[in-house]
Amino acid sequence: MKKTAMSLLVVTALLGSLLTACSGNSNNNGATPPATNTPIASESPTPSPSPSDVPDNTEKPDDNKADSSTDKIMKAMLDKIEQPGLMDLTKDDIDTYYVIDTDLIDEFTIKTPAFNLSSNEIAIVKVKDNKDIAEIKKSMEQRAADVQRMFENYLPEPYKLAQNYKIATEGDYVLFLISEKADELEKAFKEAAAKA
Repeated sequence: MKKTAMSLLVVTALLGSLLTACSGNSNNNGATPPATNTPIASESPTPSPSPSDVPDNTEKPDDNKADSSTDKIMKAMLDKIEQPGLMDLTKDDIDTYYVIDTDLIDEFTIKTPAFNLSSNEIAIVKVKDNKDIAEIKKSMEQRAADVQRMFENYLPEPYKLAQNYKIATEGDYVLFLISEKADELEKAFKEAAAKA
């Protein structure tokens, strides 16, 4: 019994010293040790950059999206009809997901699934000229075909949902929808776009 207790004590001491030695400065992750003239905590911290030194990243991808009518329409729709995990596409992303001539559009708000297990998607585009609506619709049809291809041999439910996509227009606005609640969202879109 004495031997077991002594062995346990020795193992515990070894493990304790091993853990203490390993924990050292875990924030370095193999980096070089700090210089000897590193300021101590009592010294004043480095001043924060002034507001003029910090880049202004508040502007949205489509040039002031916070005030865009497409963003307001999207918000009105999603306030009425909740949708699962969607994320915003930026102006840089639009070429990856859509084959839209961005010279034809004035504003856009596009939300795609946050996870690849869903085909839900909502896109609202405001055209610069009504004559370009047909071309935008054609681009959205291509997007629907791309989404269908993505899920065709992968997940049957999102594939079926993508086959039942909707494209609608209201004034200068074009809507592309893939959702279980597409009819409700389309109605909310038409109401919100009519007021925009």
